[in-house]
Amino acid sequence: MLSKYSSSSTTLILSSIDNVWEILSKDSHLELVHPFCKTHKKIVWNKQEKKDIIVYLNGLIYFRTFYDWREKQGFKLMIGKKNGKKSRVVWDLRSSKQGVVLSIIVTPYISKKYNKVLSFMFMKIYVIPLLNYYLENVTKGIKCYVEKGIPIKKNQFGKHKWFS
Repeated sequence: MLSKYSSSSTTLILSSIDNVWEILSKDSHLELVHPFCKTHKKIVWNKQEKKDIIVYLNGLIYFRTFYDWREKQGFKLMIGKKNGKKSRVVWDLRSSKQGVVLSIIVTPYISKKYNKVLSFMFMKIYVIPLLNYYLENVTKGIKCYVEKGIPIKKNQFGKHKWFS
């Protein structure tokens, strides 16, 4: 499901799928695993609807609305500012002989402010590299927390221009 504008990060976590899923579906779990997350709270969470809110270290607030929740397999959501454009995010979990393969794919919204050529260049030169760095930090944080059981520190793997 990668588009030419998507960014992704994949990591092998030395654990069981049950353990990884338990952590990823726990209340406020991003506060434990996410190096740029200040707070993470549920807004509504039931079988019909799942929404939460992330406050990043720099005060930026993003809302997440889940539209596909697959127990022990992953989930899909839209993320962005409350009344702003939203980006699509896919979290995928797969069992392997060594553990669990976690993949996160983000397809950011594309601004209509510029022509297609400028938008493409902006995405490839600026947005995608910063998204890659962000996702690598998030998957690293999850891997470290699951394997070592120690909450991730703020900016543990370095600062991020958009979220620190």
